[in-house]
Amino acid sequence: MTISPGVSASEMLAALERAGLRSTRPRNALIEQIAEWATVGKDFTSEELWHATQNRAPWIGRATAFRTVELLTALGFLDQVTFADGGERYHLVQPGTHHHHLTCAECHRVVSIDACLPEQILAKVERQSGFAISGHRVELFGRCPSCQARHMEAIAPDATT
Repeated sequence: MTISPGVSASEMLAALERAGLRSTRPRNALIEQIAEWATVGKDFTSEELWHATQNRAPWIGRATAFRTVELLTALGFLDQVTFADGGERYHLVQPGTHHHHLTCAECHRVVSIDACLPEQILAKVERQSGFAISGHRVELFGRCPSCQARHMEAIAPDATT
């Protein structure tokens, strides 16, 4: 499970206001939903956010949900994980923090990890490429423990049942 970074809805709303953006009812409802999901470590798509918020506030437009996700990503509150199929999922992070991800290729659960590439590897990449590296992302893909268990049950069902 992704651990909630302890970012509140009020912090996100204050950041929007500092950026010169108005605090609107639709943004408030969307941000409240994101903050609620963060407490249980849920990651989401923009579409899932819109549908979940529609249950509370049916007057929110799909485009507003997508734009709010883009704004919160640009402000550093949401981290985006892109899958090989082009799908994207988001989760709440503390702005300015450096982290990487493990992503389940089956259920698409995203887990932040506290591990990074060693400096000597980054320095080697700089030497070999001529690039001056200003940042990096590491995304690892695999099968989470729950999906591993389901996979094992599928290939080796319990003989007693």
